[in-house]
Amino acid sequence: MLERGIVVAVRAGSVDVAIEPSEACETCGGCAEGAAGKRLLQGVVDTCGARRGDEVEVETSGQARRRAQGLVYVVPVVAIVGGYVAGFLLGTLLEFAPDALGAVVGIGASIVALISVTRLDRRFEIDGGMPRVRAIIARCHSGDARHGGIC
Repeated sequence: MLERGIVVAVRAGSVDVAIEPSEACETCGGCAEGAAGKRLLQGVVDTCGARRGDEVEVETSGQARRRAQGLVYVVPVVAIVGGYVAGFLLGTLLEFAPDALGAVVGIGASIVALISVTRLDRRFEIDGGMPRVRAIIARCHSGDARHGGIC
């Protein structure tokens, strides 16, 4: 999916882009609700050298967004529930406070899952799953609104 927007913040290697939501954008859920009907895409990978105020074209993948949401929401919940059940069964087998052991194993499993999701998230960003600046449409800081090419 391609969206156009204005760069509102710049960080090392990434930018935040305010976009006008399109119909496809309404179902994505990948950006934050902004003021005046605009949406904000945060942490957009920028290899084009965009600056604050530039009009840019942002490329996002709906499939990549759903994969990221699954990692963030599903994996930790499955880990804590699975860890609790495993700890509860082990506690029953060892005749040692099944609820307490279930809670400890569940919390441990969720910590391991969060660390794993963080590492997968870094790999996901490197593999191109994150939204990225595809092109600089117009530069804000120059007197003539130059058009940039596709990066």
